[in-house]
Amino acid sequence: MDRWRRMPATFRGARRVQVGVRYAAVSTQNASQPAAGKPLVPVRVPPPGRPLAPAQPCGACGLDVDPLRAQAVLAFEDGLRFFCADTCKQAYRRGARTRRRPTPSTGTPMAHTPASATPNPSAATSAPLPMLAPQPLPPEQARWLLAGGVGVTFAILLSLFNQPRIALVSALMSSAGAAAALRLSVLQIADIGVIGWALGPVGVVGAAFAAYSALAHGMGSGLALFGAALAAAAMLARAYFDAEARQPVEQAVAQLLARLPREVHMPVKDASDALAISVERVETGKVRTGEEIIALKGHVIAVDGVVQAGEADLLPYPGATTTIRRKVGDPLLAGATVVDGGLRMLATRVGDDRALVRIARFGTPAERDAAPLLRMSAELRRWGGLSVIALSLGVIAVAGNRGLFVPLSAACAVLIAAPLLSLRRATQWPCVGAAATAGARGIVFQNAAALDLAGHVTMVAMSPHRTLTEGNPEVVEVVSLGDGESDEVLALVASAEQAAGEHPIARAIANFAALKGVASVEVRRAVNVPGRGVTAIAKGGEEVIIGSRRLLLDHGVSVATADADAERAETAGRTAIFVSVAGKMRALLTLQDHLRVGARAAIQRMFDMDLEVVLLTGDQRGPIEELAAGLDIAHVKAELLPEERGHEVTSLREAGARVAVIGYPIEDDAALCAADVGIALGAAGGPAGEKAVALVSEDVRDAAAALWIAHAARDGALRATRLAFLAFAAVVAAAATGLIEPGVAAVLTMLVDGYAVRAGARLLHRIALRLPAWT
Repeated sequence: MDRWRRMPATFRGARRVQVGVRYAAVSTQNASQPAAGKPLVPVRVPPPGRPLAPAQPCGACGLDVDPLRAQAVLAFEDGLRFFCADTCKQAYRRGARTRRRPTPSTGTPMAHTPASATPNPSAATSAPLPMLAPQPLPPEQARWLLAGGVGVTFAILLSLFNQPRIALVSALMSSAGAAAALRLSVLQIADIGVIGWALGPVGVVGAAFAAYSALAHGMGSGLALFGAALAAAAMLARAYFDAEARQPVEQAVAQLLARLPREVHMPVKDASDALAISVERVETGKVRTGEEIIALKGHVIAVDGVVQAGEADLLPYPGATTTIRRKVGDPLLAGATVVDGGLRMLATRVGDDRALVRIARFGTPAERDAAPLLRMSAELRRWGGLSVIALSLGVIAVAGNRGLFVPLSAACAVLIAAPLLSLRRATQWPCVGAAATAGARGIVFQNAAALDLAGHVTMVAMSPHRTLTEGNPEVVEVVSLGDGESDEVLALVASAEQAAGEHPIARAIANFAALKGVASVEVRRAVNVPGRGVTAIAKGGEEVIIGSRRLLLDHGVSVATADADAERAETAGRTAIFVSVAGKMRALLTLQDHLRVGARAAIQRMFDMDLEVVLLTGDQRGPIEELAAGLDIAHVKAELLPEERGHEVTSLREAGARVAVIGYPIEDDAALCAADVGIALGAAGGPAGEKAVALVSEDVRDAAAALWIAHAARDGALRATRLAFLAFAAVVAAAATGLIEPGVAAVLTMLVDGYAVRAGARLLHRIALRLPAWT
């Protein structure tokens, strides 16, 4: 107890902290007796002081960490190392070290701000996540690399002497370099297995002693020893390349996870006061699906969810630079930062199921939804090492008529050239890197298989409404047909559209009627006909039909008197709305919707990927064809009901295309569900975001970027995989015919490894160059 009392005050404190939020009237009356007629507003009650310790930098990523609440700690002789996430601790063990500490303007999570402090608004407008500078090797690995390099250097120098005793020392030095490479690459065991990890160094040792034996028996020269030393150097280079190439991808994932706060604010009702709510700090890992969370100004959203109450301006994803408004019913992605306002949200995905947390598992072949290339690498881990050994024995059998040392040297060349590491990294890092950089841009792939499938897409289908156009049409002309005042018809149309439900066309007509000063009239039995229009009954019992030409013809109404005006409007790229009352044409309304900013750039990016674009819409063919012609889109399927769009997508798939559909979760559900890859706009974080791809924004450029990232990841992985396979096949063929030495095989392998293991880092660099941040 005395020891406890002697501890500094900042290190003492309760685990549970309550922040009071009391609803009271604007006047100074007691909250339990609000003033009559005055609205209740939340009044913040200052929380009790929360124990804090001086911030320490995370040992891996450099973000500030409160030592009392660090997610992981490592103890060393010179002190403790604190980490903001378990992934950072694992990265530290693999060699990552703090290079610099980012300032709040470069992405320090607002979750580190004490609840009693007022967050800095400028800190909440942080720029996209910066890539940390490459970290040097940890001291232990650096010592092994240095020792191996010294041994290899001596081996190369001693190989110049053709004396048996010196040759033995050279062989031993080469073996020491191979042993150092083994120790330096010990983390590879988890990815390629013990056999795959040991193949190359064992091949070096075998090649060195085969060369020594040949020299001792007068059947060889120092050139073979030189080749063995060169092979040892290649093994060291392979280990270094792997340690260096994994850093950018692991840092990209660690930065995403580091932004997720470790505590959330959960509302707790006060039993003594029905109008008072206390807020309890709870560890993020203890939050369950369906529980409510409060997010106020400066807070970072910790879990995926849906807004239940309140409104707020927030940065919607980790790399966002522009705020958006979120209100009731809107989805939220973990990692979003509240800039202004407050929200109460319902958690939909928590723990390891959060969209950004799933990214860390994209490179795991054991996952049920792993990409096919990753599953192939898992089979290589199981059987690859034994297969390479079998091939080396086969080479010995083929070249057995050339004595003892030549077949043994050829078999060692096969072991040295085994591409297991290259194949594993070529399939792993592009997948993880693509998902991480997409997540920082508000693009969420459901799993690694969805990312791979998006990379196979050959055709993109979408409805132009709200994807290519703004989705806010306006009435530009009303043509009166037949008898009666145009204002009377406009009043009927506006009233029927409003009674049938919320729709952009209904809003446009209502706004036009209000601008004209036309009052609403009574209508009955207003019914929305999906994809066609609206029917209603006027006060006098007349049937009112508003919509497409097909809807009126289905009800037996002739539209001949409006055909000329409708054709003129459609030629100009506008939508014609036919209006009939009591079975006769009464008016024609012309609406225009403007092209959305970025639509042309998005379509052009799809064309650059050789994707075929198809427009599926319920609108009339004329204006849609005009829109398509302006965007160079050749394929249009118009006047389709929502369920018919799904059938069209199925037909496209049956014709052999890999189809991606871009749309909104509710209105385009039929097409999204029928597609190979559904890209849901504005759905990331919510229940509707369980499509193959979900976007935080409603920008079609993000949909095009998602497809580009998926294609780039798949293409990069395939190129590196094919190169590794072809190089290994060439080595096996050359070794079987005696045309290659272990040293030459090692140099070829080093070049292939240098390309293949950097596939993920190259992809991140390519994405940064080719995909500008527009939000």
